[in-house]
Amino acid sequence: MMKQLGVLIIFLVSLISYSQGQEFTAKLSPLEIKIGEQATLELECKFSAAEKQIMLPALKDTISKFIEVVDVSKIDTTFDEDDVTSKYFTQKITITSWDSGLHVIPPMQAIVWTDTLYSEPLLLSVNTVQLAEEQDIKDIKGIMEVPFSLWDWILAHRIEIGSIVGILLLILIAYLLYRKYANKEDDKQEIVIPKEDADLIANRKLKELEAKKVWQKGEVKEFHSQLSFIVREYIENRFEINALEQTTDEISMLLIAHPEIDKTDLQQLIQMLHLADMAKFAKQQPIGAENEQALKTAYLFIENTKVVPENKESETLNQQEENA
Repeated sequence: MMKQLGVLIIFLVSLISYSQGQEFTAKLSPLEIKIGEQATLELECKFSAAEKQIMLPALKDTISKFIEVVDVSKIDTTFDEDDVTSKYFTQKITITSWDSGLHVIPPMQAIVWTDTLYSEPLLLSVNTVQLAEEQDIKDIKGIMEVPFSLWDWILAHRIEIGSIVGILLLILIAYLLYRKYANKEDDKQEIVIPKEDADLIANRKLKELEAKKVWQKGEVKEFHSQLSFIVREYIENRFEINALEQTTDEISMLLIAHPEIDKTDLQQLIQMLHLADMAKFAKQQPIGAENEQALKTAYLFIENTKVVPENKESETLNQQEENA
């Protein structure tokens, strides 16, 4: 009875006349499915390329009571290869059914300008899944075990792993900051303080220079270079002046501000440093007497400007008073 009714509907719709040059068709593939399987309903509308207002069926979740819409594709536009004045709209609709039987897909409607076109109705045969009568009902299958990978373990413990990584990063940052600022504090606190008094270091080096007899061997420039370095190093350690990087005139200006330096001693020191500069840079060759006097001047300046402890200074004053 259902098949006869479907044939009758197809026959009646086939009597509908279409406008000349305009066609609207529907194709179903496959015509027969099992419950839950899917079929494709392809709609195609042919019309004049000059037409601008075209409307294909607006489908929702179902086509009929027994047929559901699974997916609707976008409309594909093409031109007729033999006639460029003709244009095609194509759309594919995926359908399914969960009821067995012969189900009618009613005619689809398309509007081309003022004309209404109809497709032919179609029949979708939905069959049930056949089971062998003698076959026993099987129990529900057990849970399938999926191999557990390392990535699965990481995903399962991502919060704990993230927390541990975050803590390690914080510890690393704190360590780097500590190292950075600890080194700065060490640099600030690092002050070059000689283990011995400045005068003891200078006198020892002067004696070593004197014992080498450098200028007596003709190395006058080397003698004055070493002598100038020893005196400048003493000034730097004794008065906290960067004498090794200063010129002789700059050292003179800085030492004037120290009241404990006698002007005569300062004048003789500056003359000795100037002589050393002439020997080092102007290739001047001081004579033996000048070299001996430069060494004596260095000894005398160190002796007269060395730091004297308070107890020794008081003893010296007492001795001077007794002698007086």
